[in-house]
Amino acid sequence: MKRHLPFALTTLRLLLGPVALVCALTNFPRWIFLPILVAGTLSDIYDGILARRFGVATPALRRYDSVTDVIYYLFILSVAFLLCKPVVMQNWPSIALIVLSETGTILTSYVRFGKYPATHSYLAKFYGLCLLAALIALLVFNAGSWVIIALTVVALVTNFEIIAIHFAAKTPPVDVRSIFALPKR
Repeated sequence: MKRHLPFALTTLRLLLGPVALVCALTNFPRWIFLPILVAGTLSDIYDGILARRFGVATPALRRYDSVTDVIYYLFILSVAFLLCKPVVMQNWPSIALIVLSETGTILTSYVRFGKYPATHSYLAKFYGLCLLAALIALLVFNAGSWVIIALTVVALVTNFEIIAIHFAAKTPPVDVRSIFALPKR
C-alpha cells in the first residue's frame, strides 16, 4: 500500500488546483488558500522523497509529477487572476515571461528528447519554495507587484538552467541536481 503513496500525493496536488479555483469562485476567505498551497507544496516535496524511499521512482512517475505541477499551477494562476486581478494585470509582462520560460523548458525537452521534462534540479526546488511564498503573499496577504517581479527573476534563472541541462545532457535528464552535476563530455 505504501508504494502507492507517491502517486496518491501527486494526484492530491492535481485535485487541489480545482479545489482552489472553486474556493476563489465561491468567495471563500483568503486564509483558505494557505492550507491548499502548503498541502500542494508538501505533496510535491514528499511524493519524490517517498517514491525514492519505496523504490517506485520511475521516469513515468517523475513525468506525471511534472505534468501535475503545470496543471496545478495553471489553476492557481487562474485563482490569482480572480483574486488579485489589478496586480496580475499590472504585471502581465512578468507573468508572461514566467509562462514563456516554462513553455521553453517543455519545448526544449520535447525537441531534444521527445519527452516531457523531469529535471527536478536544486534550483527548481528553490523556485518551488519561492513560488509557494509568492502565492501565499498574493493570495492570502494580498501583496503587491514586488512579489511577481521577484518570482520572475527566480523563474528565469531556474528555467535557463533547465534548458541548459537539456542541451548539455546526452539522455533525457531526470532528477539532475544542477547543470554542474552533469557528466563531462
